[in-house]
Amino acid sequence: MPSRRLGYFVAVAEELHVGRAAEVLGMSQPALTQQLRVLEAEIGVPLVRRAGRGIALTEAGSALLPEARTALEQEAHAIAVARRVGRGEASSLNIGYVSTAMLEPALPELLFRFRAEVPNVELHLEEAVVADQLLGLQKQRLDLAIVREPAGPLPRGIGSRPFKGGRLLAAVPSAVAARFGTSISPADLAEFAFIVLRDPDGLGLGHSVWSLCRRAGFTPRISARVADVIGAMGLVAAGFGVSLVPASLRRVNIHGVELLDVTGPGAETGLAILYSAAGTSAALRRFLQLASALRKEEVG
Repeated sequence: MPSRRLGYFVAVAEELHVGRAAEVLGMSQPALTQQLRVLEAEIGVPLVRRAGRGIALTEAGSALLPEARTALEQEAHAIAVARRVGRGEASSLNIGYVSTAMLEPALPELLFRFRAEVPNVELHLEEAVVADQLLGLQKQRLDLAIVREPAGPLPRGIGSRPFKGGRLLAAVPSAVAARFGTSISPADLAEFAFIVLRDPDGLGLGHSVWSLCRRAGFTPRISARVADVIGAMGLVAAGFGVSLVPASLRRVNIHGVELLDVTGPGAETGLAILYSAAGTSAALRRFLQLASALRKEEVG
């Protein structure tokens, strides 16, 4: 039923007089009476009855009144929220990110700028593996996902844009590092087993390992799959093999592990921002605009 008829009913119920309710609503008494009759016909029971010079609510009308008020309040709230979001005045963004993203100065800088420029938008941040972030985007639980490149192929309806570039490092046991100095070639990694992340096919650091090794002419031997790079580095220290990690991990010191530069092309990893292509909120658009501006500053 149209919500306006619920509004007419509430006005009549509060005044207990059709004439006075019509004056409050700015409409004629016959028109209001007709609307009440239509509402009663739609519901199938009488809502009001005559009582002296005014009216009284029937039992059904008394039961409907608090529900009608709640429904009208919820409708008004929903409309107000939609209008505020459309104007970018108030909203929230649910953002997922991989664990290494916060080690890159660019992401904290982006979050700082967004909060300063759009203070009424609440940011809800959640650290999650890539697979969980993709599921969150598809189920509209997340508005944005910040993952390691490469970022494709992606499920239908999810867009991507690069955010921050970077280099890959080889995490190797300290005893091994002594043989190579400060850098190692991809071909030299062929003798070792690899610890890789459990990323979906074609996405993130997990795919970077396959791409770099195949470019160097070999298929990596996988000794373990882990959820995060800290776990990978721990297994490197335990002698399970080597791993490829972002250069931002130089900030993390794990005993028994050395980080070596990987020479040659292809040893790159960056951050990408994934988002629902159907996302139209002003807050989402502004976040992506600020991310693009930061990237231009980096490459410019």
